[in-house]
Amino acid sequence: MLESLNISFVFAGIVLGFLSGFVPGVGNTIVVILSFPFLRDASMLQILLFYMAVISSSQYSGSIIATVFGVPGESSSLPAVIEGNRLFRKGIGNFAISGAAIGSLFGAFVSVVVVYTILPILLELIKQFYNNNIQLIILLFATISICLLMGKNIIQNFLVFGLGFFLAAIGINSVPYVIVFPEIIPYEKFPKLYGGLPLFPVILSLYVFPVLLQTSENFKDYKCDRLYKDKNTLTEHLKEFIKHIGSSLRGSSFGCFFGLVPHIGTSVCANLSYYVEKKIGIFKGTYKNTGDIKSLISAETSNNSTGMVSLMPLLLLGIPITASEAVLLSIIEMNSFQIDYKTTIEAGLFKIIVLWFIMVNFISFIFAWPLVKFVNLFRKVKINTILMLTALVVICLNYYVGSLTQDGIYYTLVSFFLLPLGFFLRRCEPMIIIVGFILQDKILASLTAFIQINL
Repeated sequence: MLESLNISFVFAGIVLGFLSGFVPGVGNTIVVILSFPFLRDASMLQILLFYMAVISSSQYSGSIIATVFGVPGESSSLPAVIEGNRLFRKGIGNFAISGAAIGSLFGAFVSVVVVYTILPILLELIKQFYNNNIQLIILLFATISICLLMGKNIIQNFLVFGLGFFLAAIGINSVPYVIVFPEIIPYEKFPKLYGGLPLFPVILSLYVFPVLLQTSENFKDYKCDRLYKDKNTLTEHLKEFIKHIGSSLRGSSFGCFFGLVPHIGTSVCANLSYYVEKKIGIFKGTYKNTGDIKSLISAETSNNSTGMVSLMPLLLLGIPITASEAVLLSIIEMNSFQIDYKTTIEAGLFKIIVLWFIMVNFISFIFAWPLVKFVNLFRKVKINTILMLTALVVICLNYYVGSLTQDGIYYTLVSFFLLPLGFFLRRCEPMIIIVGFILQDKILASLTAFIQINL
């Protein structure tokens, strides 16, 4: 019975992962939020299997919108916008999409090999050396890396991260024990603020709302005057990919190496791999300005080779490195589970997750091309209608999550008062403020312990 339940969570994740990639603006974070009722009473293994299936399958559909419409659904789709769309306009978008899909499958296997190679070393290092000081270093490194490598302005990133840190500090902090800014925050008028701002309304107003606004703006003037067609056989697609296997190997190397760095994630890895491959092509004189499939394949392989690698901080240390992982962690903690290497690796969950990770990538690869044909339906669908429906569902879900603790009105009011801030920050990288909000308590607790021990 338990096994059949695991399968249902995996396949639900695959379906929603494909939707996450196909539907502009509905990324993995929003999918995890929308799935909260489904995950509310699930075991930690089922939650992790669902999430792994979502992030894996979305890689196979995520670049399709960018390739066909030339509009990025997310920052990691930029190579597909540039090269994929050029290839699509030349009439060979099918090879661009198949190259991305095969590269994603290849990158997934490389990711598994790398994880199993380094896992014993990581476990030994954690058991022997991981303490409060090391945790503080990792958290500070994560903070600096996300502010340096994401968004468009480093100073702006630090300010946005600091804002997220401040919002998380509102209320009573236990370590150290302090009530933040009682002079300016109306705790007496709104006593629920003593408990701090809840995560879900913060994510709704400061992440989901800005992302939906950005997507609406990106698709404001989009046009697509060409239908997607594919008359080539699977053998022809495989032969085309093999021609560029070197690019895929380079992309997977970048993904596995930089995927270990907190908060770099798929976005930076994909774009870095793309620019390196482009420079190599320019140097050799092989880069094609009308669409370079080598650069595209390198980026997309890098994208998926971060798969299992980028999950390691969450599985080993319980530290989320993306906005979707932050939501996932909150759901796991709501279900009264603690996530670290003892509850994942030593408990045997990791082997099950890896096995399903391989299977999910095979299943996603098999279904990727038949489902691509449905992308033509977006010529008839208004993107803003989809975005408005998504926003409505998330607003209702926010109230539902709050009502589980008799705080539905409070959750709604918090999201309402934070919406203007979300609108003001709509051109910033929205993930940065959420990561600052999530890491605040860990950074503050580690810093307090460091001061007490060393000073």
